Amino acid sequence: MTRSEFLAPLIGEPWAWQSRNCWDFACHVQRGLFGRELPGIAVPSDFSRRWVLAEFGQHPERANWQAVPDGPGGLVTAADGALVLMAHARFPAHIGVWLRPEARVIHCDDKSGVACEAPLALRQMGWKQLTFLESRT
Repeated sequence: MTRSEFLAPLIGEPWAWQSRNCWDFACHVQRGLFGRELPGIAVPSDFSRRWVLAEFGQHPERANWQAVPDGPGGLVTAADGALVLMAHARFPAHIGVWLRPEARVIHCDDKSGVACEAPLALRQMGWKQLTFLESRT
């Protein structure tokens, strides 16, 4: 399957918390495009924003990824397949996957389903802090 054959059917797909959250979706993209198996995260039925923030901050998988600094003028220098942590303020509450050839982040949320957006568009939507993480392996 080509990259576009994998990605095209995903765009606009509905989002449903119990069946596909942003982490599960990032795992699906990592597996399908990059051959990486990432651990699932059991999401409690009474999850809260506080739970999401804590999970992003303390999950053991975080040790397998390293932050990549922006290049000059905020240019994204991360490799294809980098995870992208997104934060409205200081702490990340959402995740996506960097698609370097497309210069877009693919992610899913409850408003637009699966979307593929440029970093500038994400910042304009309120995701003020984007942290790109490359796999250490």
